[in-house]
Amino acid sequence: MVVVEPRIGYERLLDAMTEWGISMCSGVTGGGLVHLLKQMDPYVPHRARTEQIEFFTVGEYVAGFVPLGHYLATGKIAAAAATTGAASKLLLCGLSDAKLHNIPAVYLIAATPSSMAFQSPLQDTTESGSNMIGQLMAELPEGTFVLDDIASLDEQLSAAWDQLNQSKPVALVMPPDALSEMTSHSSEKGMTLSHRDEVGHESLTALFQRHLSQRRTGRIVVMAGDEAARYPDMLYLTSRLCEVLKAPIVWSINGANAVSRDNPYAHGYLGFGGNDRATELWDSLNERDMLITIGFCADEYTANFSPAKAGLVWNITANAHLYGSAHGSFRHQVVGEFLQTVGDVEEILRETILWCQAHPQVCNEDSPRYSDLNVGTCGRVHGNAVDIVAFYEKLDGLWQPDSLGFDDVCLAYKDRQYVTQRPHPHAKIYSLYRGSAMGGAYGLGLGAKIASPGKHVFVFSGDGCFRLYGGCLVEARQLGITLFVLDNANYGIVEQGLSKILPHTPARRYHGELERIDFCAMARACGWLSVRVSPDLSNLSDIMREAYRRDRPSMLVEVPVDSHQVVGPNPRLKNL
Repeated sequence: MVVVEPRIGYERLLDAMTEWGISMCSGVTGGGLVHLLKQMDPYVPHRARTEQIEFFTVGEYVAGFVPLGHYLATGKIAAAAATTGAASKLLLCGLSDAKLHNIPAVYLIAATPSSMAFQSPLQDTTESGSNMIGQLMAELPEGTFVLDDIASLDEQLSAAWDQLNQSKPVALVMPPDALSEMTSHSSEKGMTLSHRDEVGHESLTALFQRHLSQRRTGRIVVMAGDEAARYPDMLYLTSRLCEVLKAPIVWSINGANAVSRDNPYAHGYLGFGGNDRATELWDSLNERDMLITIGFCADEYTANFSPAKAGLVWNITANAHLYGSAHGSFRHQVVGEFLQTVGDVEEILRETILWCQAHPQVCNEDSPRYSDLNVGTCGRVHGNAVDIVAFYEKLDGLWQPDSLGFDDVCLAYKDRQYVTQRPHPHAKIYSLYRGSAMGGAYGLGLGAKIASPGKHVFVFSGDGCFRLYGGCLVEARQLGITLFVLDNANYGIVEQGLSKILPHTPARRYHGELERIDFCAMARACGWLSVRVSPDLSNLSDIMREAYRRDRPSMLVEVPVDSHQVVGPNPRLKNL
């Protein structure tokens, strides 16, 4: 036990964040933050990192997503901060995606002292003003901590750490009066983020004997959900599991990062922009089948409200209380029996593979294998635009090792997976689709590059998304990221969808048209490199060579596309 000298509340808060492994905070300074931020060094690109927390100044909307990209790149928690008032509303768009995608992150929110209620202070966050705490409690009832009592500060920080351990974000609300008081505490240094439990071998053995000891009349199918992508050995483990079971595998858009490209049992991406073979397999599940899910993932984007119709669904997870669960279970999203094993996911899979190797009679008798995971055709391009199918096909052959990409809420997060069909061994690509926060991918890219400067970071965004972060280009000019902007002067997904949902409504009433922007000129004005992809893709190879060059400024790549070229499927249209 290490006894620490008395410190003010702000200093104790920073101590806790350091103990949690946080080394980066993003946001914009202001009156409610100055006594916290004065103890942080400014972030400087290309400078050796230290153990101290550094502050990266960038607009609040972008800043709210920075911790998410930081975590996806490294598995390490980061923070974002907003001063009193409207700033928090911008920052907390990122918090919503952190909740919806089970990403631990810390949001530091300055607050008006409660004693100022009904006194009309500037940026009033009390009940008489924006009632910010009430709004936060509504979204994060267990993850909102109001640090207004110095005597209970350590207790609250301990409870916040518990939430982070469950892959959940926390909001730490900071009234300045309480945190300016002196406190003392004792703690043990060196905490690490881990929420994996020991595997219950006895219960696993019972499950194996009941469900994996005799030949089934139906199939065994594997699904890699978003959670699966967070474990380092998952590419090997999913391949081995499919091999010993002769089981087809499908995956969510982020779960793709847990599947090897050369897995012969691959059936593809599920759902929005998904592959035809994956959809066909999911729809064909019946009461005789067993579905093994590595991180159950049946949100609207992935399953389009189509429950898993297998007779038995066995979910393997490190955390029973992830987003979408009800009382620690996904039973409400399956038709048949639902079983769940909570523990070290990789160890559970190793035990399962060993059991199945020893009981070969359990494997599928036959599982179809496909080289092409689609049966449909893609639409043609019109006008002087890039053929998005040819673009993604060519790009797929140009990835180099240590590439990390983020798809924004635009045609990029619908079309890429349909065209490429399988994940690439050199490029992990993520999409935070559940909140559909346009423009969020830019902050993800910044957070990832700050966290892991050695990675090559790519962001795929739309011209509509760009409008939410375009004013923050200059802050990233030295980071060396590559930003592809798909330019069709339209909210492309809306345009494509409404032509089917409202076929008799004039296109002008879709309200999807956008004014043209010279994206390359904007980028150059902010100190970026910029280039426009030729419609015939003749310069794409050169562009990617430049993208992989070290020690260059960030680069914007404008891609002229056609919103009328329909590629990936949009199952949501049936709901609308």
